[in-house]
Amino acid sequence: MRDAAAKKMSVNERPFVGTVHSETDARTGVRHVRCEFDSAGYQATLYAELGIAMPEAIARSVPKRQAEFLAGRYVARLALQDLAPARYRDVQVGIGEQRNPLWPDGVVGSISHMDRVAVCAVNHRVDMDYLGIDVEALIPARVCREIATIVATRQERELLSNQGLSERVALTLIFSAKESLFKALYPSVRDYFGFEVAEAVELRLEEQTLVLRLTEHFAAKHGLTRDYVCQFTLGEKWIQSVTCGKFPEPVC
Repeated sequence: MRDAAAKKMSVNERPFVGTVHSETDARTGVRHVRCEFDSAGYQATLYAELGIAMPEAIARSVPKRQAEFLAGRYVARLALQDLAPARYRDVQVGIGEQRNPLWPDGVVGSISHMDRVAVCAVNHRVDMDYLGIDVEALIPARVCREIATIVATRQERELLSNQGLSERVALTLIFSAKESLFKALYPSVRDYFGFEVAEAVELRLEEQTLVLRLTEHFAAKHGLTRDYVCQFTLGEKWIQSVTCGKFPEPVC
């Protein structure tokens, strides 16, 4: 793991970008970059200072959204430079119609942010067909009660609670895992699907994996396999999920 000291990116007394961590996940080979950022230290001039293009849609948004986008594209730039320094030195990660990142040819990747943290995961497309990352703060108990039936079925929540996870951790994990699955599959299916399309069917707590199963209809519609393994990390107040892999070769 590489640690970079907090550094000032503008004349503002409060630095926008703080500590940066970069590592390759030994389980998946995916390159991860994470940085802390402080929206209070954000200024629009930071885009030019960091060499990040500001899309028109972001320029019209509020400063908080501009700060989040900048932090996400900053870690994306670092991740691409780690992946292939010469090839991706000045590459910009664009923004799609559904606000999805547009990666350069030969790369599969994903970006997420939470409060004061932005994360990015990338890999070479030759090694991986799909990749999604999501980081979430633990959902407050009150909000859990409001969204529980939207995010997961009772069977899904019981699957996790039966292994000792609290209601908040269980629901946040399911939420995050399904978000990472969406980010992983959307570039291939171009279908804006919801939580009901996937079901958590197996929790391997010691391995920190959660298996998600697509509905038969959705999988058949897009020619997908049904089961996907999500790797997760449980922090004290947050959960990070990564869904990645290769699609099976078509049967002739």
